[in-house]
Amino acid sequence: DGQATWDDRLAPSCDHGVTTAVIGNCGVGFAPVRPSQKQVLIELMEGVEDIPGAALHDGIRWAWESFPEYLDALEKLPRRIDIAAQLPHGALRTYVIGEAGDVNAPATEAQVERMARLAREAVESGAVAFSSNRITLHTSTSGEAVPGTFAEARELAAILRATREVGRGLFQVVPAGLMGEDPDGFRREIAFYRSVSLETGCTVIFTIAQNNVQPELWRELFALADEANRAGARLVPMTINRPGGLLLSWDTFHPFVDRPGYLEIAGLPLDRRLAALRDPKRRSRIVGEPVATPMFQHAVDIVVSSLGSTFLPAEDASLEPDPATSLARRMQASGLSPQEVVYDALCDAAECPGGPDFLRVFMGNYAEGSLDVVREMICRPGTLVGGGDGGAHVTVICDASYPTFMLQHWVRDRVRGERIPVERAVRMLTRDPAELYGFTDRGVVAKGLRADLNVIDLSRIALETPRVVHDLPTGAPRLLQAASGYVATLVAGQVTSRDGVDTGARPGGLVRG
Repeated sequence: DGQATWDDRLAPSCDHGVTTAVIGNCGVGFAPVRPSQKQVLIELMEGVEDIPGAALHDGIRWAWESFPEYLDALEKLPRRIDIAAQLPHGALRTYVIGEAGDVNAPATEAQVERMARLAREAVESGAVAFSSNRITLHTSTSGEAVPGTFAEARELAAILRATREVGRGLFQVVPAGLMGEDPDGFRREIAFYRSVSLETGCTVIFTIAQNNVQPELWRELFALADEANRAGARLVPMTINRPGGLLLSWDTFHPFVDRPGYLEIAGLPLDRRLAALRDPKRRSRIVGEPVATPMFQHAVDIVVSSLGSTFLPAEDASLEPDPATSLARRMQASGLSPQEVVYDALCDAAECPGGPDFLRVFMGNYAEGSLDVVREMICRPGTLVGGGDGGAHVTVICDASYPTFMLQHWVRDRVRGERIPVERAVRMLTRDPAELYGFTDRGVVAKGLRADLNVIDLSRIALETPRVVHDLPTGAPRLLQAASGYVATLVAGQVTSRDGVDTGARPGGLVRG
């Protein structure tokens, strides 16, 4: 969302054939905003989406207060691709309640009415949906939950009724229990979405994945959603077509990043840092040091609990690695502790023959050691493929490459199970999301519609190794992942990329609902 205010390319999405991106997800964004609340929204975005606050502070020009003014500002910048914006609950609640006190306190009737009025105004000006967050793991840098996380049904119903009345009854939400942090939370969420959808007539798009804590729960949740839809609700599960997780390296994020033994050498060039890290005394010291901050302790816990689905780059080359090659198996064979195994694997990844690479930590959609579950999910009628987090989690995730993954792995290369026919895969990436969001001028190739097209050499389509670049405002780092095989990408009939090279054409703009 911040990137959309200063960057006319919108990489990494544009590098993978994307021609329209929807921003304002997960209940976070930058409008509406009072002048006194800009830093609050920056800290919220930094905490939830791992985007450096300093980069947001330097990059965003804040030429708006209201959501309609925000859309007008977005419309002024020509882009390589189109964008459409959702109204984020976090910003809306901060705007209405923040001046009065606790942004997560129950809203008064007057505050609910005002939020509904502003939501109606946002949709009338072009917002394509309303988004919210309900997972408690999402917090600002201060540790405060995203405003709206605990919102009552009456508040959401009022907002969604207002948007539905002016023709945009779409609600995008991140559910409680998504990561297994609340054993019964996701079941309660489905019941909640069913009630809200039946009451308001809105469509609820909720993120879902197989988590490592309750690996069988997703099937029950799909069944509950199906039951709700048979009763007249409209619930749409959204999942990514690949394992979801983290990319770890000594140059970006890793579980030892705040330990004194590492901080002493953190500023060294990678080759000298590796030499120091390989020293047995320093290794023993770093592994034995306590974690300094709760945030990093949470990261350590995630990585340690996911060793059965954590892989070195060479093992991930097939894009569906054998669980026998996981770090859990390496730990069993070596007798090392979990942290020692991760430490050594980070060193090995940094010394890959083709250059420094990353550990892959699959936190979702890989609990059974294959992608059979993912195929079952994305091939179910009514499932939306999405959740690539383009532009977010900039030093730990690069899942915005999922369109290329769809073509490379699911259509062409998969050997550990059934593939997906190319026409079905393309439909999942184009027509299905366009229809759901009401983008009637795109999503299919037909006379009179927008010429957003990709010319693809399927024999050459391939993901390249993720790399670190320093192109954010302030020179902050982020991960990008290029792809080969895109002969040309066209937006509105203009070639924006040819063989992966930006042509300089900027036909993209703002899509209003």
